[in-house]
Amino acid sequence: MKLRANLRIAAQALFVAFQLHAVVKATPPDGAARPHVVCNIGYTLQQCHEAMDVLRKVLAKYPTADLGEWTWILVRSEEWGHILQDRGLSPSPAFSILPDRETFLEGVLVTKASIRGAQLSGIWRMTVENLLDLAVRHELGHALCNERNEAKADRIAAMLQKKKPISCDVQTAGARRLPTPRSGTRQARP
Repeated sequence: MKLRANLRIAAQALFVAFQLHAVVKATPPDGAARPHVVCNIGYTLQQCHEAMDVLRKVLAKYPTADLGEWTWILVRSEEWGHILQDRGLSPSPAFSILPDRETFLEGVLVTKASIRGAQLSGIWRMTVENLLDLAVRHELGHALCNERNEAKADRIAAMLQKKKPISCDVQTAGARRLPTPRSGTRQARP
């Protein structure tokens, strides 16, 4: 069942990537690596372009070229719960699959005001824009250092926020934790 769900999501992402071939495959004039951004099923072409533009602006602030080939997948909120459940993950607005070099983001992070966006703002105690930035930095913490440890990814995210050089040998003892959801909720890190 999980294999079928994974194949379905991969096929959907590839289908949209194929439809958006010119956008996804475009590279900057200087030849620097550019992250691949695709939309999962359910987005119109215009919605996908708008969402990708928002995500690319955030990604441009960070050393995504250091990732090499990496794909960022936007998933509509209506499908988000199913994707988390299929993978046995706790509720979170983002997650990465390091061996596949993919990061999945809940689409509400890159869309205009919504009920789900207001819910996430309340849970995480920050604006959706700031949550998108946090989610990108946190997932980059995992991706840049091939790091599965959440506390270390948090530390790397804090280094990115402060524009400090990244060290993959981060110390977690006494490290300042990034914002967490309000108590009483069970959330995974972004």
